[in-house]
Amino acid sequence: DLWEELSAMYEGKFTIRQSVSKDTNSFRLEISYRNQNIVLTESDTKPLRFETELPLTTKFEFSISRKDAIERILELFGKQDIKVGDKAFDKKYIVGSNNPEWVSRMLRYEKMATKLLKHNIYLLSLQYEPKKDIQRLLMVKDRTTNEKSVMSELIDLQFSIIDFLYAEKLIHR
Repeated sequence: DLWEELSAMYEGKFTIRQSVSKDTNSFRLEISYRNQNIVLTESDTKPLRFETELPLTTKFEFSISRKDAIERILELFGKQDIKVGDKAFDKKYIVGSNNPEWVSRMLRYEKMATKLLKHNIYLLSLQYEPKKDIQRLLMVKDRTTNEKSVMSELIDLQFSIIDFLYAEKLIHR
């Protein structure tokens, strides 16, 4: 019901797929925003994912991931970790980018760092895919998200990232 409500609310396209053995379901919701297609997927075995292929004007890349034991060790050995000035955020996440200034501005845009913390986002990244010559925006969260208000906030977070990229003139118009 939640996914169908979101589909109606955002005028999206919702589909349910079952495995061949019919023992697992996967949900898929496609939402269009500013000529970009945001795809939400979740299954019985995979976490909630948001994916968007973006036609950027430059190869801007970043990775924002929760710090685990391995990340903390890599950080000690010099792995890039851009600090954004929010103590709680900087403690919980490791940030890498080929353009630290842009990623820092993005995290301040509409309090994005605060929203990532609030929703305990596992990964937010923008990576270049040379075979398709596009960048893929990916956000991963756990499988326990089942409230419409939270899902709406997560979708709005995707909208904010796209808005930031347009504001910085990083998306082809």
